[in-house]
Amino acid sequence: MKEEPTFKFDWIIVGVSFLNLALVYAIWYSFSVFFVAILKEFGWSRSLTAGAFSLLIIIHSIIGLLVGWMVDRFGPRRVILLGSLFLAVGLTLCSLIRTWWQFYLFFGVITASGISSTGWVPNVAIINQRFKEKKGLAMGIISSGIGIGILVCTPSFQFLINQIGWRMTYRIMALFIPSIVIIIAIVFLKKFQKSIPIPLAEEGVPQTVMKDHLTVNEEWASQTWTVRRAIATKQFWLMGLSFFSGTVISQSIFTHQVAFFVDHGIEALFASYIVGFIGIVSLGGKILWGALSDKIGREITFTIGIICSILGMIILILFSLYPSSGLTYFFSIFFGLGYAVTAALPPLVTADIFEGKAFGSIFGAIMVFVGIGGAIGAWFAGFIYDQLGSYVPVFIILILFAFFACLNIWWAAPRKIRMVPGKR
Repeated sequence: MKEEPTFKFDWIIVGVSFLNLALVYAIWYSFSVFFVAILKEFGWSRSLTAGAFSLLIIIHSIIGLLVGWMVDRFGPRRVILLGSLFLAVGLTLCSLIRTWWQFYLFFGVITASGISSTGWVPNVAIINQRFKEKKGLAMGIISSGIGIGILVCTPSFQFLINQIGWRMTYRIMALFIPSIVIIIAIVFLKKFQKSIPIPLAEEGVPQTVMKDHLTVNEEWASQTWTVRRAIATKQFWLMGLSFFSGTVISQSIFTHQVAFFVDHGIEALFASYIVGFIGIVSLGGKILWGALSDKIGREITFTIGIICSILGMIILILFSLYPSSGLTYFFSIFFGLGYAVTAALPPLVTADIFEGKAFGSIFGAIMVFVGIGGAIGAWFAGFIYDQLGSYVPVFIILILFAFFACLNIWWAAPRKIRMVPGKR
């Protein structure tokens, strides 16, 4: 009797998480346009300025471990409301910076804490609680919200920077983004909190009953996973290394792509449109990869996406030798698809291997690898450029990281623990 309303509400929650991630990660992925504006005003080195973004990624990931625990204990609504306050304070303070250490503190620590508390971990936990059969599709849809944020907000922020300056743009973000996130949490997530199904394990049903028809390794699936037990497995570390490598790639490119294109004669506003086009591609790509992974498996899907990343970086190398606006579109398509798979697959692979009540905490722990990889990538690309005056060596190294990411996901082998619905 209650299945149909619950089903409809599940997809409403998908839409809510989609919008939430679009707004929150617009702050993250618009850094490249602020990067150029801040370099111009202060004259800091690229590695020093990118270091603020690296710190943001590190803090985002470390806080993610705490956020996962808080979501498991207090529910996502309270965590998201708290995080929205950090966003408002952090972005407001970013508009006031005069020194590099202020930027590191206000953007890299306070704003990062807000993004982590309102972003990926709580929203992934929400979807993981609601979906079984179409989890890949649902995860793909919400992660594509980040693509919408890139598409709409990055060019919009660049336009605002051109018109009113980067300081006033940060103030506008500080007002509107946290306000909308708070409204979302109050209006929708209160009902979600009340409608969460009571886990069978809490009702006294033996853990073995909780195994579903997709289980391959029954001994593994019957365990009650905690962060400590997960960390003791090789699968945890293989996943972590794979996601680390994927994020080194994506955050290196996202942080420096506008500066790279400007260096080669592209106007900053047009470069921001390239970022926006990546957002369009990644929007469809995340839904595609999530749904496809439910049909053909996580490893094969991840491999196809990584091949797209490699092609995107090869195109950047060609662009550095033969600048052409046509190449920028091919880059956007391939890199957008490659980035999409590194965003859509991690929560699905983690859920396949470590499904259970402590999923939020375990996924938060996995996000530490993601954060370290992103932080290293953003800083490393700037450091290599400062030393060599070129991004081409960076792109070559990133291609090697792509191969490493692909190998580790196959060694982690989620297919040997839980089948995807299309393989049953």
